[in-house]
Amino acid sequence: MRNWNKAALRRTLGRAWGKTPVKKLTALAVMIVITVSSVTTVMAAARKVTVYYNGETYTGSLTGSLETIQDTRAQLISMGLAVDEADRISVAANNTTGELSIHLTSAHTVTVVADGMAKSTVVYEGQTIADALKACGVTVDANDKLTAPATKQVSADMVIEVTRQHAVKFTADGETKDLLVEDTTVSALLAEQGIKLGKDDVVTPELTTKITADTDVTVQRVKYEEVTAEEAIPFTETVTNDSSLPRGVTRVDVQGQDGVQEVTRRNKIVDGVVTESTVLSSTVLKEAVNQVSRVGTKDPNGYATIESDGTVYDQNGNQVNYTKLLTGKCSAYTGGGITATGAPAAFGRVAVNPNIIPYGTKLFICSPDGKVVYGYAVAADTGGACMRNTIIADLYYDTLGECYQIGVRNMNVYILG
Repeated sequence: MRNWNKAALRRTLGRAWGKTPVKKLTALAVMIVITVSSVTTVMAAARKVTVYYNGETYTGSLTGSLETIQDTRAQLISMGLAVDEADRISVAANNTTGELSIHLTSAHTVTVVADGMAKSTVVYEGQTIADALKACGVTVDANDKLTAPATKQVSADMVIEVTRQHAVKFTADGETKDLLVEDTTVSALLAEQGIKLGKDDVVTPELTTKITADTDVTVQRVKYEEVTAEEAIPFTETVTNDSSLPRGVTRVDVQGQDGVQEVTRRNKIVDGVVTESTVLSSTVLKEAVNQVSRVGTKDPNGYATIESDGTVYDQNGNQVNYTKLLTGKCSAYTGGGITATGAPAAFGRVAVNPNIIPYGTKLFICSPDGKVVYGYAVAADTGGACMRNTIIADLYYDTLGECYQIGVRNMNVYILG
């Protein structure tokens, strides 16, 4: 508590003197009243009063009536307190002691500037910038910037500026950054980031675009260059049907070869990657060789196919891969038993001269015209006539009738690889 003496009152008046011109005149008038009061006896009954003024406490006495707010304001002014019309004043009386309590809170006019508009409102001593924003209906989010923290207490004639800031993803020169950007344009943002554009660079969105929430700004470095290099000229292929080849078999008569050309291109390069290429000129250095192929259309008929170049296809149209060809007479035999290699005699196990065709050698056997096909076989037995070099192989059949059908005839014996 402060005792209401002349020295304290003069200090209070001194504070009031630092207010507006109107408040200065009020303070001056009260000082005159104090001067008169110091030599004049006031006969009216005095009442003890405690004034709570913007967090400070003063005590004194009053002789006037406090029936209205105007009376209270006049008495406070008479005590040397600067009071405006908008200030909050509340009075409470103790019915037992008659003592009065007066609460005086100064009103402050505050201006909030946001989104291109200025709004003024009245808030009170002890309230904060957040209260002023609420009173003006201005909302802020975590990205926005204020001239002072929202928790700061307001003061007279305070101006609060709200600067909107937006979260922006900014990509340039291979780097992406998360930025907080004030209300501005894409062009201004590039300047802030020190980005200089080349004549062909591309910016998204356009430079005049105003940045808002969730705007992504991308700078693509674009350049053009001319490049001359040798390139292949792919060969083409001519395919015809051949009824003499088994269906599904393809023979290449002329192997295709790529040509070579010298090509000058204008390349568009975006962030180091070629995205477009335009041919400006080309010169053929070597012509391509067209490939000529035949595709077989002959359905399987049980015959083998033997090409003039020695290529052989079995009765199913599959190419026979062999390392050596023996051509000579072959005979046929039957009757079962055990072969020289210990395996039971059976179709596909043939007798040979093991000095010429070792046991275990895999074979494909057919007539030179392919119309008689024994098929795939293995050298598994010894043939007497083979050992005398009368024949090159004795072919085992399951029946005597098949043996009579074959008899003795010239056959091709292909030793498989």
